[in-house]
Amino acid sequence: MEIRWFRHQSSETVHHYRNGEDQYVEQLREYQERTELVKAGLSQGILDLRILDLRPSDDGQYVCIVQNAGSYAEATMDLEVSGVWP
Repeated sequence: MEIRWFRHQSSETVHHYRNGEDQYVEQLREYQERTELVKAGLSQGILDLRILDLRPSDDGQYVCIVQNAGSYAEATMDLEVSGVWP
């Protein structure tokens, strides 16, 4: 199974998970060490991405693509950052 989260406007990788492991080679520099795929829900189809140390630049649309043995699914979500905490 492969799960890829990316920024909609740039199509660049925010987080990549493949064959049971996180893949960091293609990850955008500004997301390094700030993202985590919540694996507890994977078996139920829950593909939550946690972004740590949220920044105003994280605001925007994200796309999640899932590929598994010939099947493909895509979902889009909007993240609105309305404030930054110290």
